[in-house]
Amino acid sequence: MTNTTTNEGAVTTAHPFEGLANGEERMAKAQLARQINALIKERGLKQQAASELLGITQPEVSQIANGRLSGFTFDRLYRCLYALDMDVEITVKKHIPVDNDTAGIHVSSLNL
Repeated sequence: MTNTTTNEGAVTTAHPFEGLANGEERMAKAQLARQINALIKERGLKQQAASELLGITQPEVSQIANGRLSGFTFDRLYRCLYALDMDVEITVKKHIPVDNDTAGIHVSSLNL
């Protein structure tokens, strides 16, 4: 990821996990959790009903809702999205370096 300098000279990062251990993975998990939370909200599900649908416990639904994702693998998050009738597509491609950035994990979503 690259840093951005504002007109005032302040340097901001491309995402809040930049520079932390496993920052790219943390950001990707946060983006997946955001999608899960949006789908739960869109369906008007309470956490208990969501837990039954997703096959996880209600406290785990709460953890996803609050962004506490350290106990979640990508696989578990993918399975939650699948349970919410979402297709998950993984694309592997060669990294094309721009301005000394490194390869990373990127999550994109089509309109829900």
